[in-house]
Amino acid sequence: MSTIRGTLAQFPIPDRLEDRNLAPYLLVGPAIATVFLVTIGPMLWSLWLSFNRWKPGSLAYQTPEFTGVGNYAWLFTTQRFIDSVINFVYYGGFGVLLQVTLGTFLALALYNYVESRAVRIGLITLFTVPMMYAPLVAGRMWQLLLLPGGGVANGILGMVGLPSVNWLGSRWLGLTSIMIADTWQWVGLPLLIVYGGRASLSDSLYEAARVDGASRWMMFRRITLPQLRNLIVVAAILRFMDAYKFFDKLFIMTRGGPGSATELPTFFTYLVGFQDFNIGRAAALTWVLGLGSILTMLLFWRYVQTVEGV
Repeated sequence: MSTIRGTLAQFPIPDRLEDRNLAPYLLVGPAIATVFLVTIGPMLWSLWLSFNRWKPGSLAYQTPEFTGVGNYAWLFTTQRFIDSVINFVYYGGFGVLLQVTLGTFLALALYNYVESRAVRIGLITLFTVPMMYAPLVAGRMWQLLLLPGGGVANGILGMVGLPSVNWLGSRWLGLTSIMIADTWQWVGLPLLIVYGGRASLSDSLYEAARVDGASRWMMFRRITLPQLRNLIVVAAILRFMDAYKFFDKLFIMTRGGPGSATELPTFFTYLVGFQDFNIGRAAALTWVLGLGSILTMLLFWRYVQTVEGV
């Protein structure tokens, strides 16, 4: 044994190999492999499919056939997709703005004007309970409320002498109705975020401002809004992410109708992929939507940084 050790001593192992510890690699390796198999692998597969024509339900294209950018060319020349993007600009832009603005207003009103702690907690609970509903349940409930014949909304209009409205029967009114339903369910999220931020602000800032004669509006502009800006941005990002993949209530309330008037890009992707079984085009749609979301978030974040720097 001593002879073997002496022989090995003549060939010392380099420090780099001698100090190498395989334990971190063994611990991280399964997680990396899982991420690749579950996330990265399917993404690369879908990217490859987006350059192929593949319709598993047809006789002609049961196996993928490479078409280059044909699926993307079809996508950007299809009026139905362009209309769905326009619908999303309205729904995702105005809808998110409405939810965040209303949630911020409610949070500040509850904190500043409701003195009873029990009443304040009760109202916060009332606004946040709808978030616990399944989106399909909320969608069905609002669909029943907005029925053109016997819905509660038209019943109230009839009681005050106003004509009935076909809430889900036109493009912009249908999108607005879905937006109202989604706002009812999710306004509690920005409310909780902004309320928590406002409760964490020190009262000494406002006491000093009152001593200096600042009005409520001035304190809101100079203290509250700057201190809560980042939290408001986080709430807007979270709601935009949900709006970008919005599907449930649209599927239940209008199914994209009448016709394709209220379709959003996610619903159009569902129709292409799971109704027409055109997997290649559906894959191209998912990649365009994914890259579009990344670009939108980068532009939004750049805008926020620009505003903060002013």
